[in-house]
Amino acid sequence: MLSIPREIEGKVDCMEGSQTNQLVNKFVISLPEGKILGYATDINVEVSGDQFYFILKMKVLENLSRGEFHPGMFSSEKKIKIKPSDIVNVGPDVIILGGGKVPPLREIERLGQVVEEYNSLVKELEKKEEEIKRLREEKEKIERELEELKRKVRRLEVLEDDFDHLKEQLIKQEGQLEMAREYIKLLEGVRHDIDNIKANVETLLSGYLEDVIRKIVNDELNARGLKRTPI
Repeated sequence: MLSIPREIEGKVDCMEGSQTNQLVNKFVISLPEGKILGYATDINVEVSGDQFYFILKMKVLENLSRGEFHPGMFSSEKKIKIKPSDIVNVGPDVIILGGGKVPPLREIERLGQVVEEYNSLVKELEKKEEEIKRLREEKEKIERELEELKRKVRRLEVLEDDFDHLKEQLIKQEGQLEMAREYIKLLEGVRHDIDNIKANVETLLSGYLEDVIRKIVNDELNARGLKRTPI
């Protein structure tokens, strides 16, 4: 296990007591380089335009071997200038830097959330596509049924036109039939009158013929000197 030399322990204890800054009294590790850069002992902030930087003062770690610390390993100091976006994560013992090549841990976590949200949206989209497919099939089915209903309506319209035509013909025929009935009634009345006239004519003819025959017979009898028939 790594141990901190005495000259740094006092400063560490002092900083832990104040807890005024999370970027001091911690080892600084470069993730792209894969090495410990040093031990941060102080920090300043520098502002340039709309960008600000952290200036870390570090004890440089030298001659690291066999996982042990010794006073000679912290023989020099240096300062490094970093942007907040260079910090991947800050733990209780170390500051992990990505050097602009590794996004901050929160962004990585956020990226994981984005991936989960994306996968969720993809699944939701697939469900929507299935629903759209089902609705399209249902729409096509309804359109086919609607087209069939339209054909039936057209057939019914033709039948309705035929029915109206037949109705007009029936009304016309009913009118003609009524006229025929009236004509038959008229003919029956005329026939009755004709029968009466015929009967009268027959009666008249019968009486006239009888009188003519009697006259002829009487004239013949008179001509022969026979008795005349009464007229």
